[in-house]
Amino acid sequence: MPLVRLIYASKKTDQWAESDLGPLIEGARNNNRRHMVTGCLVFNRKYFMQCLEGSRAQVNQIYNLVSQDPRHCDIELLYYDYIDQRDFGDWDMHYVPDSKLSKELIKRFSGVDDLDPYLMTRKGSIEFLKQAVATNAGTL
Repeated sequence: MPLVRLIYASKKTDQWAESDLGPLIEGARNNNRRHMVTGCLVFNRKYFMQCLEGSRAQVNQIYNLVSQDPRHCDIELLYYDYIDQRDFGDWDMHYVPDSKLSKELIKRFSGVDDLDPYLMTRKGSIEFLKQAVATNAGTL
């Protein structure tokens, strides 16, 4: 079973409610655990940036579900590749809130002070997420 890594960015829509965040994260964790998918999510109240790692079939299925979720729009695939090992294997879905992201980290990978994942390069998107998770491993 080949492993893949997928990173996408999206914008929240008017159908997004702040109260959706907790159930969304918990649902993702449960679903990912069942399907042996790991990853992380960054959300700054405007943009979502998510990494999924697992079997090609499962990751593609989850991405297709996300792309049909009316709470997301302008979904853009930032990174997709086969991988030899997971970078986020310790988490079903590690969540890093924007309050835990330093402006320096954001600026290093996007050139601006506020998170905009659409400004990141393919390689920059994975490096950004790896560093964001590494510096916030204790958060949920």
